[in-house]
Amino acid sequence: MKYHLLTGILLIINLHVTHAQTYYPLPPKTDKMLFYLQRSFNKNTIIFESDILSDNKLNSERPVKMYWIRYEEDGRIAELSFIQRKIFGLKCTSIDETKSSFLLVNSRFSRLEIIVKKSITGNYRAYSEINNQLTELESVFIKATNNPLGIPISFEYIEVSGISTESGKKNTERIIL
Repeated sequence: MKYHLLTGILLIINLHVTHAQTYYPLPPKTDKMLFYLQRSFNKNTIIFESDILSDNKLNSERPVKMYWIRYEEDGRIAELSFIQRKIFGLKCTSIDETKSSFLLVNSRFSRLEIIVKKSITGNYRAYSEINNQLTELESVFIKATNNPLGIPISFEYIEVSGISTESGKKNTERIIL
């Protein structure tokens, strides 16, 4: 009996995981977009995109740009505030001598390491280890508890999703924080 109850609870949780962002808008995919981040607080979405210089190389000073698509404000584009950049921003560290690949880490969820490098198509992409598989990252969803101003005071989990480079299939993992 306990086994069936646990199985039922896990099934409900899995349904919630699979459909966590069902009613969230999908941002338009561009050649520069690395991945996007959505949160449980509202449908506004942070876009992370490669900052490419005229010589088609990443800007070594700031390889990743971030901005909002404010879906709850007519879809306008907006910069992140200082506090938002501190919360959602990424520390970028070059991992090769030519400064063409970077390791990205956020201090709040450091267990998620992201590598930005050129893909076989010649565009920069974000890669991460999801379910022990190298995966081209597409999206991150954060379940957070926020204060009345919408500033996260604690993160419950992050859900990362993308396409496995090994199988070519969708790959999603929830990381409890």
